[in-house]
Amino acid sequence: MKTLTLATFLALGALLSGCSNNADSICDKRKDCFNDDIDTGACAERIEDWIDDGDEDERRDRVEDCARCIDDRSCAQVLESCIDECFDIPS
Repeated sequence: MKTLTLATFLALGALLSGCSNNADSICDKRKDCFNDDIDTGACAERIEDWIDDGDEDERRDRVEDCARCIDDRSCAQVLESCIDECFDIPS
């Protein structure tokens, strides 16, 4: 029973924090590729605020698409392949 409860708790936590993880991924990639001085925590907060200030479902999907696009890509590949997915997401 403990194992089932723990597994359920972890799965729920992953679902609830998914958007935050996507914002963190985007901000980390921006820091690695484009701006060493970016405050990744503040960047992720701006993305979360941006999601909350508009069509949340659409914006959350855009953040997820961007995070998925940049995953495991080099900085050059991100510039070449992820402009459409990541354009207009705040930093």
